[in-house]
Amino acid sequence: MRASEGLAWMADVVAPSGADRVLEVGCGHGVLVSPLAARLSGGLVVGVDRSPTMIATAARRNRQAIEAGRVRLTTATLIEADLGPRKFDLVVSFDVRAFWTPPAAEWDVVDRVLAPGGRAVVAWSVMAPGAASSIEEAVRRLAGARGLLPVGVHRGRTAPMESVAVELTRSRTAP
Repeated sequence: MRASEGLAWMADVVAPSGADRVLEVGCGHGVLVSPLAARLSGGLVVGVDRSPTMIATAARRNRQAIEAGRVRLTTATLIEADLGPRKFDLVVSFDVRAFWTPPAAEWDVVDRVLAPGGRAVVAWSVMAPGAASSIEEAVRRLAGARGLLPVGVHRGRTAPMESVAVELTRSRTAP
């Protein structure tokens, strides 16, 4: 399975590099995991998905990167996942409704695992007129309640529908 235009666009938007530690929430078939891991020279991509079937497919797709120690996959919800004590430089998700649907407890986990100076990038496919602005506002509000503020909004003219991503980082005044 090739990366959809939206996932390929997302890999370019987040552009991990070097020894970044990346967490992909809702990694599904592992299609985004592959280009993220390929950009790292010494980092790690951790993919989390609640579906054992999806994780099994992601493991087959990313077998070489797993064997090389560049990818680790976990079957769990983000809230239940054992992510270990190390922080992540980048947390990404694509079409994971939990990040814009209250109560959005997933943001509490992001707040806990995001390294100082780290970024969270939440992206989605625009499936209906007006959906982009309402989702963007919900992401801003829910992440903002945890001290994460937007530093950019990215829009991609991807097929079959537009993709949007909100890039966030911890506010300077947050503890």
